[in-house]
Amino acid sequence: MNLKTKKTRKEFLLIIMPIMFALIQCNTAKNCKNALCTDVYMAISLKLQYPDDQPVLLDSSKVFWVSKNYYLEQDSVSWKEGRVWGRYLIVNDGMKKELLNKKEVMHFTGYLNGKIVCERDVLVGADCCHVDYLGTEPLTQTIQYE
Repeated sequence: MNLKTKKTRKEFLLIIMPIMFALIQCNTAKNCKNALCTDVYMAISLKLQYPDDQPVLLDSSKVFWVSKNYYLEQDSVSWKEGRVWGRYLIVNDGMKKELLNKKEVMHFTGYLNGKIVCERDVLVGADCCHVDYLGTEPLTQTIQYE
């Protein structure tokens, strides 16, 4: 290895290491005061679509926090914006303190024409910085036409 290659590798590590540390810090900080977080506001939503990839425009939906035994309040702005694209909010960073270092099930129920067209459990949690989807299935669900 020549001197130029060693210098380039060293410069690369000096740039990459702080970035990697910041990303790891978000997930592992025991004291959230020391966590280096981004300013991105994260949200976890469920996308509902028909087989032809068109969005399912629900009449209403509910999200039930199973372990707490209550329904989450819906933000009307998020509901209206999400409904346009068939994306329905489950949780967002406004709940990160409540979900910190936990695995919680949120039960989503979607209604169309007075009928339940979608029921789905969504596993969520949060680190010091953001809420996180902890499930393994994609957050897209196809609904059959009736």
